[in-house]
Amino acid sequence: MQPGAHRQMTQPLTPDMTGLHLTFGLFLLVLLGIGAYFYRTTDTRRLADYMLAGRDVGVWPIAISEVASVASGWTFFAWVGVGFTTGLHGLWFSLAMLLVVLFMYRYVGPPFRRTSQTLNSQTVVDHLALTFHSTATGTAIRWVSTIAVVVFMISYVGAQLIAVGEALDTALELPYVAAVLTGGIAVAVYTTLGGFSASVWTDVVQGVLVLIAALLLPVAAIASVGGWSAFLAEATAIDPTLLSGTGGMGGGALVLALLAWFTFAMGAIGQPHALMRFQAIRSDTLISKAAVIALSFQALRLTVPLFIGIAGRVLYGEGAEPESAAMLMLADLFPPWLAGVLLAGIIGAILSTSDSMMIVASADLTKLYRTQLRAHVSEGTLLRLGRLIVGVVAALGIGLALWRPGTIFDIIEFAFVGLGVTVGLPLAALMIWPRTTGPAVLATVAIGLIGTIGNLYLFPDLFPILVWPLALAVLIGTSLLTRKPQARAA
Repeated sequence: MQPGAHRQMTQPLTPDMTGLHLTFGLFLLVLLGIGAYFYRTTDTRRLADYMLAGRDVGVWPIAISEVASVASGWTFFAWVGVGFTTGLHGLWFSLAMLLVVLFMYRYVGPPFRRTSQTLNSQTVVDHLALTFHSTATGTAIRWVSTIAVVVFMISYVGAQLIAVGEALDTALELPYVAAVLTGGIAVAVYTTLGGFSASVWTDVVQGVLVLIAALLLPVAAIASVGGWSAFLAEATAIDPTLLSGTGGMGGGALVLALLAWFTFAMGAIGQPHALMRFQAIRSDTLISKAAVIALSFQALRLTVPLFIGIAGRVLYGEGAEPESAAMLMLADLFPPWLAGVLLAGIIGAILSTSDSMMIVASADLTKLYRTQLRAHVSEGTLLRLGRLIVGVVAALGIGLALWRPGTIFDIIEFAFVGLGVTVGLPLAALMIWPRTTGPAVLATVAIGLIGTIGNLYLFPDLFPILVWPLALAVLIGTSLLTRKPQARAA
């Protein structure tokens, strides 16, 4: 048998699709039930309770939901696709990501949790603005940062719903449009009902299922090839570079590739939906414990999909769609009931990111409304507005998913890097460099937004290498040129 000829690219097996549909349908009902439960039982009379669950979430829910919230369509679609096309070369990104996540838990998370409670900030944008609230700079920071977050978050949600559409289309044979609508409406409903509490606890359920899927898929795929030795032999026969850390590159090309992976990974410093977990945890002293759990889960989800992708290349050959390889394996290698459970885990990873992003966008727009447009507004009105915004963001994400302006990888890379540069870099600077000033934060947010878009469209071959040094230079230069730090909130 020729390498890659194990299977032709097939439609999912259909002897008993009913079991798969029922299992996945039950999963959606569980998510909706969690949202309804928190809607009826949780005291969300204040916006802070709806957005941050009263800052009283424990270690395990925080750690698991943080990983689940960033796992997204990236893990089982975009990252599997990277494994399919370039193999273990992607491990450079994995290593960089783990270092960045460790940095965040060690140096940014604890002071961010403490100062967030002091300022009563609910999101990263809120924190940046409140830090300089006594100056006009604080107002400008809120406006520009909110615009940036909304732009990148809507892109991010759209990418997640594209992944939902591809997953349900491949595994359940549900038409793409219907699949996008199903996923978008489901996540909008349970997030609108339950707020951050529902987001965290649905993420916990989904995170556990992601772990199961990440463990079973590569084992089944490699076994289907014929075992580990056969897997290595056939992968090498197909393309020796699949098992190489260099990806077949050398010299300047390898340097540029490594810089691209590293600068991509740097986006992890600014994912608002993950950073909100730091704000919501019960105490900053618990963050170190959460770090151990989170890093373990991160290491798994950053490495295993690459092997799934390589196995997909062996099983289906180059003619298969790289980002759909995991879904083909799901349908071909497991009985319907188990395929339904694993599909639930993968869709769960996607929805867990979407719900968190909707919460962030809602929180930032709601705070903008209260602080800049209508100061004297009741908590009840703000809650209704927040829930309405969740629905609007979901609708815009559905529209973007139906438009499909790029691959899942491309859209997520754009949003991931953009959020890191615009809000992550200024926040990290505030936590570790006391010299950071209000004008420097504002300038970095603005340059980050413009620079991310400019780097992508003017110099696509160098994305995202150029935007980071530009933003960092603006941050440091503006801080040094400003004669003294702006007055900060007590």
